[in-house]
Amino acid sequence: METVQFFVNYFISLFEPLRGTWVWPGLAETGKFLGTHLLSGMVPAFFIAGAISIFLDKQRITKLMGANANPLVAYPVAAFSGGILTVCSCGAVPIFTSIMQQGAGIGPAFTFLMSSPAVNLIALTYTYSLLGSDFLFGRVLAVLVSSIFIGLSMRVFFGKGNIEEPPKGIIIVEDDDHSDSEIFMFFVLLILFMITSTGTLDSLITPIMNKLAISGPLMPRIGVLCVLLLAIILFCKKYFSKGEIKLWLKKSYSLFVMIFPKVVGGIFVCGCLAAMINLTDYMIYFDDNNVLGNILIALIAALMYFGTIVGVTIVSTLHDFGMHGGPAMTLLLAGPAISLPSVLALIPIVGVKKALSFLLAVILFSTISGFVFGLTF
Repeated sequence: METVQFFVNYFISLFEPLRGTWVWPGLAETGKFLGTHLLSGMVPAFFIAGAISIFLDKQRITKLMGANANPLVAYPVAAFSGGILTVCSCGAVPIFTSIMQQGAGIGPAFTFLMSSPAVNLIALTYTYSLLGSDFLFGRVLAVLVSSIFIGLSMRVFFGKGNIEEPPKGIIIVEDDDHSDSEIFMFFVLLILFMITSTGTLDSLITPIMNKLAISGPLMPRIGVLCVLLLAIILFCKKYFSKGEIKLWLKKSYSLFVMIFPKVVGGIFVCGCLAAMINLTDYMIYFDDNNVLGNILIALIAALMYFGTIVGVTIVSTLHDFGMHGGPAMTLLLAGPAISLPSVLALIPIVGVKKALSFLLAVILFSTISGFVFGLTF
């Protein structure tokens, strides 16, 4: 964490003359995001998204999540498929973009976008540790049900097809002829790299690396990441052509250029808004399970940026301050699923209507789920 903190402090120091101005909270939040999420979450997500577009052909996507796939298969697959990824709402956007471009239907794709930040194993484990089993099971059930209903709603309003015209700069690649086992192993390596980079496996890695006399701040994690990176390079060299690798890197870069600047801009705005809105000052509105309180917290959560893990900590703290379980669950659902940065990133990909409709759907179904949870537990 010392290395991460160094980069955060360095970024913030560049703008030290602006301390005390209205832009300072936004700059501080941006620096915090770049230090903690850029390399550990966002960058690996873009490489995975690029790999989906280049190496995962349309038949593999449309068979499970295509516009004409069996909805009894497509929506549950979309709802659960994000469980192995450690991404926030912004990190899910590039992956969402790729599966849409490769033939996923609007419904399953938006189901994935809602569920992937919330049902990954790390978020669920953290939820159990800080909030207990009621919140854990309530969150799992609410996310899966809400994400499927959101996907179905998007399909009803916008049809079942995928994006007809890809955004400018998106590369369309013909289907590849690699075997399923090759593709599977490649994605296993990429996902392992992402999970390791987030620090999820540190408790398993550190004791082993210490026995090998590899210690120090972040050194065990860096050592494993170097091994995984080498494995990815050797795998690519053996199974993929230079042209495919070049397309993969170009695709990942094009997604990064298209999405990341909007994410950073959104993070800056969220930081400024967070400085203006102190939730603990308004706890009177959330100390009971009423519809107004759930709607209000869903609106706030939809505008702010909550990391997948940090969001659990925020909810736990507010719950300790007196927030009722209903609004707390609403915040736990809406916070990671959508944010102003992710909406800004979605607009050039799916258009204003779809992006705002998804935002409203998340607010609506999070409110309903939180209210029901508050009545039940």
